[in-house]
Amino acid sequence: MNVFMEGLFLILLVKSCHGQCRHWSTPEFHFASNRKLQGHVFQMKAVSTTVICGRDCSMDPQCASFNYDAGSHLCELNNQTRLQSPCTFVEKQDSFYFDESKKTTAACAREFSIVGKPAEQSSMHNNGAAAAVDGSSSSAITHCSYTLEDPAPWWRVDLGEDHCISKVRILNRGDCCSYRLEDAVVRAGDNTTVTDNPTCGSPVTAAQAQPLGCTIEFDCSPELRARYVSVDIPGKGILQLCEVTVEEIPLDHCSGEQNCQ
Repeated sequence: MNVFMEGLFLILLVKSCHGQCRHWSTPEFHFASNRKLQGHVFQMKAVSTTVICGRDCSMDPQCASFNYDAGSHLCELNNQTRLQSPCTFVEKQDSFYFDESKKTTAACAREFSIVGKPAEQSSMHNNGAAAAVDGSSSSAITHCSYTLEDPAPWWRVDLGEDHCISKVRILNRGDCCSYRLEDAVVRAGDNTTVTDNPTCGSPVTAAQAQPLGCTIEFDCSPELRARYVSVDIPGKGILQLCEVTVEEIPLDHCSGEQNCQ
């Protein structure tokens, strides 16, 4: 029987890094035993210890977390964390998952309600754009925005004024066809043309889109000053969003203008 434990794990990287670890500002990691993040590995290698795996991750700016298999000594570097992709965080005997215990702008972050904000989309099948900001936690299609099969479908919400966006979350459809969200891109900015705004996080992967009714998180790093938050698929497809939520930090802390305490 798998045992799931979670806590803080301290890895001493100073000697093994030789002063070269620049990506993670602290050697303190969240860890979980008998768990791994699947579908987000960009590099794998055999190493003898978790310390070496953690060092390699800390030296790679693409690395957000890592898995270590105690049996095979396989080190897997991930470009996402379990918070960004909770539905691909799975049980795996003798595997250990690690990500950084971040102390950044989290102290400033707060959820900003966009329920009822004006929303538009490229076309409408059954439900309009407002269904994605109606406050419902249902992932049934009757509660989701839904476009036709467009050449490049998009959805956009108007926040009314600038906010400093730190995270965006999308609740994917739960009764069918969640795979349609693959390759979707989240953007935030002041342009009404969605593709003119900078991206928040990475495009949705096949692994993220596969589970039904999953919430996918997009981490805007750095945070984005924006009036508009949008989702688009850069190619032919159907865009369906069951709920979109955002987190913000104060505007005077946006993109390092001030430090969060």
